[in-house]
Formats: sequence, structure tokens, C-alpha cells
Amino acid sequence: MLTVNHKLRSATHINHENKTLLSRLLNIDPEDRHSFAWSAGWFATVLSAYYIVRPVREALGSMEGATRLKFFFTAVFLTMLVAVPLYAIVVARFPRRRLVPIVYRFLTLNLIGFSLAMRQSDAVVVTYVAPVFFVWVSVYIMFLTSLFWSVQADVFSRKRGKKLFGRISGCGTAAALLSSLIMGETAKHLGTANMLLLSVVLMEGGLFCFRRLDFSNRTSIFTNTATERSSNPLTGFIQVVRSPYLRTIMCYTFATTLCSTCLYTRQAEMFKAVWPEGAERAGIFARMDFWTLVMTGVLQMLVATTLIKRSVGLALCMLPLVFAVGFGTLSATSSIWVLMGTVVLSRACTYGLSVPAIGVLYTVVNRDDKYKAKNIIDTLVIRGGDAFTTWSVSGMRAAGMAIPVLTGLMVPIAFTCMGLGLLLGRRNAQPKSVNF
Repeated sequence: MLTVNHKLRSATHINHENKTLLSRLLNIDPEDRHSFAWSAGWFATVLSAYYIVRPVREALGSMEGATRLKFFFTAVFLTMLVAVPLYAIVVARFPRRRLVPIVYRFLTLNLIGFSLAMRQSDAVVVTYVAPVFFVWVSVYIMFLTSLFWSVQADVFSRKRGKKLFGRISGCGTAAALLSSLIMGETAKHLGTANMLLLSVVLMEGGLFCFRRLDFSNRTSIFTNTATERSSNPLTGFIQVVRSPYLRTIMCYTFATTLCSTCLYTRQAEMFKAVWPEGAERAGIFARMDFWTLVMTGVLQMLVATTLIKRSVGLALCMLPLVFAVGFGTLSATSSIWVLMGTVVLSRACTYGLSVPAIGVLYTVVNRDDKYKAKNIIDTLVIRGGDAFTTWSVSGMRAAGMAIPVLTGLMVPIAFTCMGLGLLLGRRNAQPKSVNF
């Protein structure tokens, strides 16, 4: 008996040491390991699936320079106006355990449909399928990531989110980088239609990870009573208008969207002028994507956790700071290398710092705000900002405004965004007062 007890104690001690070693290596508490693993796996499938379909959209976006972007972004925004209320109805009617599979199945059927459409003649694909695909991909990734981070804000508390969201994002970025590299080598052999089917397989893997996450957190995630879920599909709109906290998130999101879309428009113009051949532009996009993912991964794994734990507001300020410096420099010089550097740095800060920090902002709000209000901000506000910016830039250019003046106008917007980020950090530190 003594020998058995001694062996049990030894095994328990070894297991405790292993947990301590794992926790020290990944900076993750033992009780968070399962939730972290399934969340990281889920996000890895989200970004991997996106980076399979993204190059097609980017090539289309640069095909006509900036001339058609305003029409594309307007189409995306109008699509969001229809999709968001429908999504809110689904959120109001179904618990999250059913909500995620419903959304995933719908998007999976869409991917299968596009895969069949891509097998038609080149003329049909270019004329009809490609523009619809551009709009759909923009809607697809917004809903996919918004739903993911809504669940994460529900799974993890503010304290745990500050510690883990950067790590979860880093795992997703590593998977996206690997996916991008693999697709770069195999895309020719697979073909566009089959690549979309590969995204379907990845989405099924993501759904499996979600279900395991559901199982490992069932007592803490999916125990909301019916009274906590409003049946009104307009609840999200109402809350964004009423809550000062959500309004500030909305303004921060809108301001960063103005800056990023203005940069995207400038990129489309300059890239077409410098690299007229579509294949050459695609190669440049691939290299930029690679370095964006590398820098994003470094920020997520080495910087985000420490910075967010120290100050959520400071983490939110990094992206506007990059925009302020980048646009200030571009107003003085039209260097393609400055533009490329600003694009890469801004995307890295977006996904490496801002996205995890914004995820923490939603950990202190209620269920309807996490799923309905957040979805409105992540979809309508961002895509509305895209449409507003492209039409505004087109109008100012038509009125004769010089490019340096136009880029210079973005600098004060970036500084305003920094102030909003600091304000959000202070309000998030006092979660009991976020709606007052």
C-alpha cells in the first residue's frame, strides 16, 4: 500500500512539474490550457482559410487601380446592410452552440458554390464571378473573425483575455504564414476552384475546434439564461448608439478604417503605375503578405501580451501612431518603399496589437453587446468606412486636391484615434462603468 501511495504521489508530482514547465514555456496557466489550445486551433483555421482565398481578391482589387474600388466597397457595405440584421435575428433565436455551426454551414455552402462557378469559362469568371467574389470575401472574413472574437470575449475574462489573446492571435498568424507559403507553391497545381474546397475543409476543422472549446467550457460559456439574450434584432444598433463605451469603440474603429482604406487606395494607384503587369503585382503582394505575417507573429508572441497587460490603451495607440508617421512621410515624399513599409507595419499592428486589444475591450460587456453590437462595429462600421473613404478620396481627387494634401489630412485623424485608444483603455480598466 505504501509503495502504491508513493507511486501515486510521484506521478502527481511529475504531472505537476510538467504542467509547471508547460505553463512557464507558453506563459499559460494550467487551467487555461485546453481553452487556449482549442481557441488557437480554431483561429488557425480561420486565418488559413482566409489566406487561401485572399490573393484572388487582392489581384482583382488592383486590376483596375483605384477606379472601381469605390464601387466594390459600396457593394460590400450594401451587402452588410442586408446581412447584419439577418445575423442579428439568428443571434437572437439561437444559443451560441447552434449559432456557430449555422454560420459556418452557410459560408461553407457559399464556398462550394464559388468553387463550381470558378470552373466556368474565363470570360464568365472575369465578368460575373470575380466581382461577386470580391464582395463576398470581404463579407466572409468580417463575419468569420467577428464571430470568433465574440466567442473569445465570452470564454475569457478581462484578466485572462489580456494574457491570452495575443498568444491565440500568434498561433493564427503562424498558421496563416504556413498556409500562404504552401499555397504559393501549390496554387498552380491545385487551381482556384480546388483551393476554395480546401478552405471548406479548414472551416470544418474550425467547427470541430469550436465544439471542443464548447465542451471544455460548457459550465462557464453556455449557461446564460434566456433573459440574457434579447429577441430584438435591433438591440445591437440601439446599444451602439446608447453606450458611450461602445460609441468610443465605434469611433476608434471608424478612424482606423479611414486611415487603412486611404492607404489601400493609394496602394492600388501606385502599384498599377509602378508594376503594370498583374503577375508582377501578385508577386509583390505575396512578399508583402509574407513580411506582414512575420511581423504580426513577432508582435503577437513577444509584444502583445506584455503591452496589453500593462495598458490596453497603449496597445490601441500603436496602430494610429504608425498611420500618423506613415501619412506624414508620404505627404512629403511619394516613395513606393515608404508606402509599402507603412502598409506592412500598419497591417502588422492591426492584427498583432489592435485586434487582441479590442478583443479585451469586449470582455466586460454583456452577451448582446458581444454578439450583436460587436458585429455591427466589425462589419457595418468598417465596411461603411471603406465605402465612405473611397468615395471621399475619389471626390477630392476629382476636385483637384493634390495627393500630398490628401495624405496629410489623415495625420490629424490618426492622432485623434490615439486619443480614443487611451480613453478606451481607461474605461476598460473600470468595467463597472463602461456603459455610463
